[in-house]
Amino acid sequence: MKLVQKWISKWKEFKSKKEAAYFGTTLYDELTTNPLPSILLILGTILFFIYSLPYAFYLGKFFYWFVGVLEITKVLKIPFLDELRYYHYLSAFVYFYISASLLIDVSRLLNKWNRRTVFVKNELWQIQRFGFGKKLIKFEINAEGLQLGLEHGGLSDYLGCNRLVWEKNGEPKFSTPYFFPYKKNKTIINRILKR
Repeated sequence: MKLVQKWISKWKEFKSKKEAAYFGTTLYDELTTNPLPSILLILGTILFFIYSLPYAFYLGKFFYWFVGVLEITKVLKIPFLDELRYYHYLSAFVYFYISASLLIDVSRLLNKWNRRTVFVKNELWQIQRFGFGKKLIKFEINAEGLQLGLEHGGLSDYLGCNRLVWEKNGEPKFSTPYFFPYKKNKTIINRILKR
């Protein structure tokens, strides 16, 4: 048991040294993000695939009916258009295309929602996974012309749908992921809002 605790403490020490070297200081505050929107999005995507896969071949029947209604086979006189199995192949391709597009969009949205947000001095650092590495984006919080907005209050406090949004000329320039306004996050927000 002591050996495990020793390894865990060494791992934490190694990680804190690595973080301090990365940020150039040990004085940084990390915003704890809300994982619920990401979890709900993943569950929704999984449920979509589970419940839509058995009905994928109905799309082939629809294509077959549609070609029959337009009487394309009589005009073009192409014999293979009368066989239903080719429409099943087409529906499988369309379902695969829609699924791949959905997965790409979901992964981009998850990447946007799961940015690690760290406040270092007067800068906001957002670190996101990018391929097999990380992408670092720095924003100057006190830049001229930026206005800070805090989306909060009511039910959004309990659901963890609060965000900080910086705007310039009425257009959002950058924002934090969703977070709960409690504990450590509350002190970070109060410090940024200078209250």
